Amino acid sequence: MKKLVLIMAGLFLFTVANAQDKEALKAQKAAIKEAESTLKKAKSIYETSIPNPQYGRKETDYAKLDGALPLIESALQNEYTKNDIQTFQTAADIYYQYYVKKENEVKADPDYEQLKGEFIEISSKTLNYCAKYDSLLALDTKAKPEELKVRHIQYQNMGVNPAIQLLQAAQNYSNSDSQADLKLGAKYANEFLRTMEQSHLMSDFSNANLNDWKTYAKAFRAQSLLNIEGSAEDQIVEAYKALMDTRYKGVAYQSLSNYFREKDQAKQNQYLQEGIDALKGDAEQADLRANFAIILMQNYFQKGEKDNFKKIANLVKTEFADNDNAINAYLMEGQMAFEDKDYDGAKAIFLTAKEKFPDESKCLLMAARSAWMKAQVGGSKKADMDDAIALFKQLEAENPDDSELWGESLYILYNNTQQPALAAPYKKYYKAP
Repeated sequence: MKKLVLIMAGLFLFTVANAQDKEALKAQKAAIKEAESTLKKAKSIYETSIPNPQYGRKETDYAKLDGALPLIESALQNEYTKNDIQTFQTAADIYYQYYVKKENEVKADPDYEQLKGEFIEISSKTLNYCAKYDSLLALDTKAKPEELKVRHIQYQNMGVNPAIQLLQAAQNYSNSDSQADLKLGAKYANEFLRTMEQSHLMSDFSNANLNDWKTYAKAFRAQSLLNIEGSAEDQIVEAYKALMDTRYKGVAYQSLSNYFREKDQAKQNQYLQEGIDALKGDAEQADLRANFAIILMQNYFQKGEKDNFKKIANLVKTEFADNDNAINAYLMEGQMAFEDKDYDGAKAIFLTAKEKFPDESKCLLMAARSAWMKAQVGGSKKADMDDAIALFKQLEAENPDDSELWGESLYILYNNTQQPALAAPYKKYYKAP
């Protein structure tokens, strides 16, 4: 008897479960039917809203088409239609109509910022739906190749102009001071690049300006990311690395070196050196390359990296001799020798600098100080003292109105060499301790 009860209970549970499955299946079928009906309604409204000479419609009936928007949005989100090829085709068709409408409105009122923002959002949706539809279309093994090609070209043409609008928006937003705008700049640049470089929609698109467009998008993306607060370091680096094989490679190395200037000088030096190497032979960016070299030279000097400094200083002296900052290669090299107490070497470097930059008084001043230091550490021999005096006198002759350079020094030197009569005129410049 107990066994019979258990069997009956099992049958009851099976019957209940089976009934629940049937109800669930029934509900699912109803949900699928409703989702398909929603998509069908959106498509029907679209088809009866657009121009059709057969029915006397010369212009799109946007008042009617507005009714399709909530329906297609529902289809795009519904689990039963969100991956359907018809959903994306219908979405692309509907939003392309609004793209045309908004484009005309913006042309009529180009200063209306809210309108421009709406136009860009519609451009983004139009492009994305065209690309998604085309990607699914490419998987259709039943359609004839010639039919696929016609539809592919149709939606490619529908997507190109919205893509250009995203590129223009990326440029505008990348130059903004607003964090929200900068984020949009990065977003739209990424969308443009993703479509142009990765989508099936644009895989065979050809335009003489295409490579330039991609380069601009990479530049706008990088600039936006650089200025967005909290952007991940690797994102910024990768964005600029994408520009290193373009004509904006100089800007890429410059931006990265500036980015790491306060954060990591080793990385800054890395990108400065890479920039120097990458721009070699590039006449249009010769000044930028020289700037990289001079900054790198200063970094090595400040860190006391003598071998690295000398290597880059020689580069500056040989390849950028005409640069206004090339004198720093000599002054720093001389200063390094001076600090190493190689006063003869320092004087020689400063005098070489004087020959190359005759108007730069600091060259002669440092040569004179080097000679004086040699005299002091060498026992103040007369020849050494006379050498220092001669250099300071030359400094006086060339800069008679700048007594700060030579006045006190000559007073001390003449006194130290027991020449009080010659020291007397310079006494007024002496600053007693």
